[in-house]
Amino acid sequence: MILSACPYTSDQPLSDPAAAALDRSLLGTWKMQDKESKEWQTLSFFSYDDRQMVAIANGGPNEKIEAYRIFVTTIDAEHFLNLQQLGEDENRQWNFARYSIRDGRMYLSLVDDALFASRSFASSEALQDFIRKNLADPKLYAGDDNEQPETAWEKVEK
Repeated sequence: MILSACPYTSDQPLSDPAAAALDRSLLGTWKMQDKESKEWQTLSFFSYDDRQMVAIANGGPNEKIEAYRIFVTTIDAEHFLNLQQLGEDENRQWNFARYSIRDGRMYLSLVDDALFASRSFASSEALQDFIRKNLADPKLYAGDDNEQPETAWEKVEK
């Protein structure tokens, strides 16, 4: 649902969550219509504390609801979500998505595994440096046919 295609997974986040700042513009519910199924997906962000959030993703009536621990890392001028799926899995890996909010929409691009091959990173700083060096490379977010899969989510007003 939210983590489709081949997202990159990491043992460590991009930065220390204790140093994160809460992006209040994310809070609330966002919706997007799936291009193939035409079903509406929702992604709701709730503050957990003054640095982290919990997000609940619902992909539609036939999809399982997913929950994520989330915090923001900024690399140069780009904002990334550090996503850790919550649940029964003891091996909780991190995924990353670049995001921006423009004209009332949230745009998400998952960091794909295409550039990473068999690379490993000794620290969050080393991982962040690798992403910084590749920010302009479309393969960082590559999808099918090397498209940059950016999803646009509309804010649900209450």
